[in-house]
Amino acid sequence: MNNNKHLNDVVKGRLLIVAASVLWGTSGVVQSYAPIDASPAVIGAFRIFIAGLFITSFSFFTEQSKSFKDFFTPALIFTGLCQAFFQFGYFSAIKITGVAVGVMVAMGSSPVFAGILGVLFEREKLGARWFVSTLLAVSGLFLLMKTTNGSVQIETFGILMALLAGFSYSVFTLVVKRLIKTRNQDRVTGMSCLIGSVFLMIFFFVYPIGWIFSFQGIGVILYLGVISAGVAYLFYGRGLKFVKVSAVGTLTLAEPLTAAFLGVFFFGRTLDHYFGYGDVFNFFIPDGCYFK
Repeated sequence: MNNNKHLNDVVKGRLLIVAASVLWGTSGVVQSYAPIDASPAVIGAFRIFIAGLFITSFSFFTEQSKSFKDFFTPALIFTGLCQAFFQFGYFSAIKITGVAVGVMVAMGSSPVFAGILGVLFEREKLGARWFVSTLLAVSGLFLLMKTTNGSVQIETFGILMALLAGFSYSVFTLVVKRLIKTRNQDRVTGMSCLIGSVFLMIFFFVYPIGWIFSFQGIGVILYLGVISAGVAYLFYGRGLKFVKVSAVGTLTLAEPLTAAFLGVFFFGRTLDHYFGYGDVFNFFIPDGCYFK
């Protein structure tokens, strides 16, 4: 009975991680509709600030304990810093390299970083399943990128920003998984978003923020904050309780797959045989390994 319950919890956790990743995968497309003077850092700051308010409000009304006094620890502040680096790197990469390459490099690097961190800090063992699924997933990313009219324009700084995002996300996953062992997952993710937004607020003095008050700006930020971050992190926090750090990186490859599909419908990207192969290698085979 206990083994069946554990198995059900693991499957449920993986499904929640995938659901969160699908919502994250819509971020790049939605960001592209932001006003032209919207900077990546400001978008990221507003996004996680709204997400933090949404998640902490949700936890306040659904949990019996209303106290936050034990949440302002160095570890939680560090997760906020990871959030800030992720948002800055992720949206900068998307703006520089485009949605397809930015999302795919950021999240494609995540399984590698997550696997290494899981071994170093969680003593997780990387079996053949992780190596095979990660290799197939990364191969799929290159195939998906090749669908962009057969070529991809590589911007070195944009790639570095995407790698920064992938690494920051993996470190965030590691620390949050440790914190939610003794704390409510919604408060951990919510407070990390709020703290991360504070780190990014310095950019309010560097880049224009007037666009946020436009109808277009409000719509973009509300979606990014409430849906693609707020609801996504509610799923993510619950799923992370039952999923290994090394597995999370591979499961979140649903994000670039979502971005690739949305690119077809919103940006007119061409579907070809590479796209089909990329889907299989990027998501269906690797993530299928984790649902066995």
